[in-house]
Amino acid sequence: MIQTDRLYSADDLYTIRQREDEPIREYAARFSHEYSRCPETDNRAAYGAFKSGLRSSHFRYLVHSSN
Repeated sequence: MIQTDRLYSADDLYTIRQREDEPIREYAARFSHEYSRCPETDNRAAYGAFKSGLRSSHFRYLVHSSN
């Protein structure tokens, strides 16, 4: 039996990856949806997970260099 109502953790957010053909807007929406299911995850951890899931691109470079 698959349990689909489980609560997610920051570790689970790190498994979300932007697909090769997926626009950043769609990735952000998909990530945001999953993040909303992580009530115990703080913004800093979610931001780290979001950045790590970005595919290689100029946007990813800008996000990673803005620390």
